[in-house]
Amino acid sequence: MNNLLLIARWLLLGVIVASAVLLLSSSYRLWNEQQVNSYLLEPEQAEVVPDDPRARFAHAGVMVRQEDSDAALEELTGVLGEAELGLQSLAYFNRGNINLREALKLSSSDGRQIPLVELAKQDYRSALTLDATMWNARYNLEVALRVVPEDPDNNADFEKNVISSQRSIESKAFKVDLP
Repeated sequence: MNNLLLIARWLLLGVIVASAVLLLSSSYRLWNEQQVNSYLLEPEQAEVVPDDPRARFAHAGVMVRQEDSDAALEELTGVLGEAELGLQSLAYFNRGNINLREALKLSSSDGRQIPLVELAKQDYRSALTLDATMWNARYNLEVALRVVPEDPDNNADFEKNVISSQRSIESKAFKVDLP
């Protein structure tokens, strides 16, 4: 009977220790969620950004409002690696918006406009790949396609230089036998 009581005592002690560890772990996760939620309520008032994809996404929004596009793009790129699919599609969408907005600020003769629009189109397509029901991404993709069309028939930039017959070079193929 003493052996049975001794085993019961150790089992009870193990249950108490496991419960304490579980309580501490749950308390820490709850505290962390409260920190993230308080940041999400007022991101402009917080001093420190919690290490959570949702908080970093909100911080990117703050950076956009402060007109710091490069920092916002960096935050959104960081979100892409660790967030769930819903937040990833929104991050792609917001990256596309930032790039398109920056491109539309430039004049059409500026050489930086086309790469920014192409980045925006790529981000909108990535967002639509993750969530095909994002109508805002579809609309903004159409806007980007109107700024820089991809149809060679409608865009003079797609015309290739024609080589005159006097300058054309003819090449002949040859075969090399390898040992």
